[in-house]
Amino acid sequence: MVNAVLRRALAAKDPDQMSPDLKWSHPNWLWRRWSSNMGPQAAEKAMAAAQEPAAPWVWFASDEARAAVEGAGGTLRSHPWCPGTWTATNGRSELMQEVARGGAVVQDPSSQMVARIAVSAVGGNGSAADLCAAPGGKTALMRRLGEWDLLVAGDRSLAKAGRLGRRLRTVPVLAADATRPALAGGAWDLVLLDAPCSGTGTCRRHPELKWRLQPEAISEAAGKQRPMIAAALELLAPGGVLVYATCSVEPEENEGHFETAPAGFEPMATDDLLPAGLPWTETAAGGVRILPHEHGDGFTVHALRRKG
Repeated sequence: MVNAVLRRALAAKDPDQMSPDLKWSHPNWLWRRWSSNMGPQAAEKAMAAAQEPAAPWVWFASDEARAAVEGAGGTLRSHPWCPGTWTATNGRSELMQEVARGGAVVQDPSSQMVARIAVSAVGGNGSAADLCAAPGGKTALMRRLGEWDLLVAGDRSLAKAGRLGRRLRTVPVLAADATRPALAGGAWDLVLLDAPCSGTGTCRRHPELKWRLQPEAISEAAGKQRPMIAAALELLAPGGVLVYATCSVEPEENEGHFETAPAGFEPMATDDLLPAGLPWTETAAGGVRILPHEHGDGFTVHALRRKG
């Protein structure tokens, strides 16, 4: 009945005459915010992308795992800009079977880019800590791409930390709050803080989010992120790098924290670490913003290096 009512309502309207928020099924407050921050054209493109289903993009734990999918009859297509990332054009069940066996990991390409930027920022070696690691995809990819002396993962939830331990196996896992990480200060070459956020870059995967979210949630999330950033910076060794990321495209949760670099730290450019074809824009604080689009979610990434 609901479907019939909605179809009749839409039939009575010319889509070209609808306001963008109605046309693309987003709250009006979010349309006004995005059109102001991104520009109307980019905002409409981001909202339109959220109406399409997300393909299951994966990276393989080994070349043998990829060969197993193709040997079972699966046909794979590479991602247009995220290296080492594939989806099945046919034989999706074979691909999902490999995921179930642990030979492949389903992870959004934009999320993968956070891990790839973090690894590239320090050359993939030394000591690294992922402070808000659950469900573990970024840590697993960092382990796959790097040759770390030490890589640890943490999450404040004991249950999530337990699942992380079972998934990551060879990576030490801590149940620890990111505001009090329980790690040695001044000792880490890389700290990844993929902070809890409003999640406005992931409406494609979580269509209910945009209706559940309220405008005040953005400033509330930013307030919770500040002590996490302060704690993460204290962990860095001289020359160490903090990679701060959110799956939000809101300035308050991202560049708003880095308008002025904290004393003893300097912004680190990451544009030379990005693959060709990645659709991104520079933030006001010199970070990278990937807007929601047809090939990936929205993410924002900033990097700070400790001087000395």
